[in-house]
This record gives sequence, C-alpha cells and structure tokens, in this order.
Amino acid sequence: MKNSTNDITYEQLTSQETELQDENKEEEGEEEEEEEEEGEEEEEGEEGEEEEESSDFFDPTQIRITTKQITMDLLIKRIEYEEINLNPDFQRNANIWTDKAKSRLIESLLIRIPLPAFYMDATKEDEWLIIDGLQRLSTFKSFILDQKLVLKDLEFLKELEKNKYSDLSRNYKRRINEAEFIVYLIEPGTPPKVKYNIFRRINTGGLPLNLQEFRQAINPGQAIKILKELANIPEFQKLTSFSQKRKNRMVDHEFILGFIAFTLISYNCYSSDKGRDDFLDQAMKKLNKIDENRVQEIKNKFIFAMKAANNIFGEDAFRKIRKITEDGKRKYPINKALFESWSVTLSDLSEQELETLIERKENVKEVFIKKMEDDSNFLESVSQAATKVPYRFDTIKEIIKEVLSC
Repeated sequence: MKNSTNDITYEQLTSQETELQDENKEEEGEEEEEEEEEGEEEEEGEEGEEEEESSDFFDPTQIRITTKQITMDLLIKRIEYEEINLNPDFQRNANIWTDKAKSRLIESLLIRIPLPAFYMDATKEDEWLIIDGLQRLSTFKSFILDQKLVLKDLEFLKELEKNKYSDLSRNYKRRINEAEFIVYLIEPGTPPKVKYNIFRRINTGGLPLNLQEFRQAINPGQAIKILKELANIPEFQKLTSFSQKRKNRMVDHEFILGFIAFTLISYNCYSSDKGRDDFLDQAMKKLNKIDENRVQEIKNKFIFAMKAANNIFGEDAFRKIRKITEDGKRKYPINKALFESWSVTLSDLSEQELETLIERKENVKEVFIKKMEDDSNFLESVSQAATKVPYRFDTIKEIIKEVLSC
C-alpha cells in the first residue's frame, strides 16, 4: 500500500473531509440556486411569508435523547432487516450523492477518519427513523449490503479503485464492520412538539428540512398518502408546474395541505396569533384521523377545484393577474394565498354555478384584476399567506357572487 494510515497527515485528512462535504453539497447547492431563480418574483406571493421557528414553551425535562456508540455491523443489520427507515416520507431523495462522494466516504472509513454523529427518532424500537445522516447510511447500504457501489476517484487508496465490498481484503472489511459511530436517539415518550423542535435544531445538513418536511416527519399515516395522491392529479401538476427539485422539498404537498386545512377548518377559525404553520400542523393531525368517506369527499372537492380553476383561469390560475401592457403580459408565480382561497371557494360551487363562471370567465378575470388594483387590503392579504386570511376569502367570494349576479 503506497499510503499507510500513519503516512497520512492531519492536513490531508482535513482536506479530504472538507472536499467530501463540498462534494456532497454541490447538488444541493444547485437546487438552492434553482429555487432562487424561480423565486425572484415570489416576494409578492408563494414564499412571501417567513418561516418562523416555533417559540412555544416546553419543559426541557421532556427532551429524551440518549447517546449510543454503535458499530457498522449493527447499523447494517438494522438496515438489512428494515429496522432503520431509509425512505422517510419527509425526505424523497435518499440516494443523491455521486459515486465519487460515496467512494470518498468509504475511503474515510478505511483510513479511520471519524464521521459525524447520526440522529434518529427511536420512538418505534423496531423502526428507527433517520433524521440526520440519510446519505451516509444510504452509501453504506449501497456498498456493503447491495454491493452496487464500485469505488472510484479515491485520494489515498488508489489501489482499491474498481473494488466492490466483496473485493476488499479481510483487513479492510474488518475496519469497515468494526467502525463505531455516535448515534443520538430520540426516545419514546418525547412529546410531538418537543420532537418537532428537536428535528429543526439537529437537522444541520447541506439542505435542512423545511417546515413541511418536518410536518410529515412527525405525522406519519394516511395524511401523507393523501397528499402524495393529490399531488399526482394532472390538473394540479399542470396549474402549478413545480420543478422536480421543488417537489422533492414537498412544496406541492404544502400547497395541497393548505387547501385541505381550510376545507377541514373554517377560515373564520384561523388564528393570526398562532399563525399559518400551526394551522397546517393542526390540519395534518386532523387529516390522519378522518374516516374514508371524508377523505374521499376531500379528494373529490380538490379535483373539482383544480378542473374549475383550469377552465376559468388557465395558466393564470392561482396567480396575480395584471392587464396586458405594451411589454406583454407578465406571468406571476404561483401564490399560496390565492391557491388556498380560490381552490377552497371553487370547491364549494355547484355544477351550475361553475358552468356560469366558465361562460363568464373573462368577466371573472376583470373583476379579480380590478380588486387587485383598487383594494390595497386585498392585495396585502394575498401578498403574505399568513395575513388577513378571512379578508381574502371573503373577497374571493364577493368576486364570484358579483359575476354570478350579472
């Protein structure tokens, strides 16, 4: 071996670990850049509101986290028997690292570079939920269990390139299997609100979980299945046109949850003090508890609303509309506030009312544009998804009523 462990300097190790971290974040950085480009106009709509960390007080004695030293051998056994969930519903990309990044991680094990700790939700003893460290565990599975990863672009152990796990000598296999990791486990009995806060604080990867991902992490069940199903409705996909990377961050799920929230809970019950995030949290919990008949009713209303919006507004659905100017018509980004208020209101229409609105769709757009231009309160209410909620719903209803009464 050209480079023994003793010949590798601290500076080299530090350099490799830094490079590994940078490599792993490249794709995530590209995602952030794309979202910035898509969001250039969003100060008026979709992502206008700031996501605030919950400041709700909780007793610190309720935090139950234990620290364990676990070998690779034990981690692999848990993965093999599906006792560690590598496909959590709040993270759609469980295997996004390049083969080079994965290979460098395995090389780090072989030259005994200490790796960061793992964080897991151990509420279920027979199924740990990975919170932080998903890509590393996916790499271990790919190399050791699946034996699909072939080492490449190594920095120190060049002679091991093109090797699979089965090709390694017993000495190297032992180094991998006996490697130890620090694992922090959130224990059973930790209240959901406490767990939610913990998730937010300890998920420190290149692309931390957003609020919807956290929401789905702590509310497993039928709610997630419903959101996934509705996200695949053709009309919804056509009207929203979210990129795959935005879908990977559950942006589409949050929009749909907004519709469901105001369907399950009247907008008149919305609390500005608690805010939109709390409102969506409560809706997620309710969605997990409702019966199949109510679930089907919500699905039908959502599909009805998407078809209605498409027939009335087309590509302008759930967006701010401006009159055509000399420079041409500007297409605004999808707007959370308008999506919620228009979709919920449209879902309550009768078939006859919808037919009338479709016949008078140009009138609908004209009245809507006039409201946007003349009513500063309405404009403000749709510029921040968490503000003046009742006002925007009432205004949308007024628009529909005015057109129907013509």
